[in-house]
Amino acid sequence: MGYDLHVVRTENWFDSETDPVTKAEVDHLILSDDSLAWSTADYVDMSDDDGIVTRYYLICWNGQPTFWWYRSEIRCKNPDESQVFKLLEIAKTLGAMLVGDDCERYELGRSLFGRPKVVSRQP
Repeated sequence: MGYDLHVVRTENWFDSETDPVTKAEVDHLILSDDSLAWSTADYVDMSDDDGIVTRYYLICWNGQPTFWWYRSEIRCKNPDESQVFKLLEIAKTLGAMLVGDDCERYELGRSLFGRPKVVSRQP
């Protein structure tokens, strides 16, 4: 098991289908960001509500499979700090927000010395 972060447009990630981040939007994001690309080899097979298995290809960041688009959101399992910063950038670009499995919201803040830092706020 791990802990996922979710790029969504809803306060709770499990409600993301009510205002989805669409595949077309992710395609556009990838075309506009040279550090992102669809993987051609790395994927997750997921069983949809109707029992049909759908293959979801991962999104490579700087050549490494890092994120994945799943139905209505972008996810990352156990992200490191640099991945969290990239997810925040992606969320801003998509007009979305970054939330954790427990629905806490992640935002970009500033440290005492003015450096960017990640801040999480509980719901």
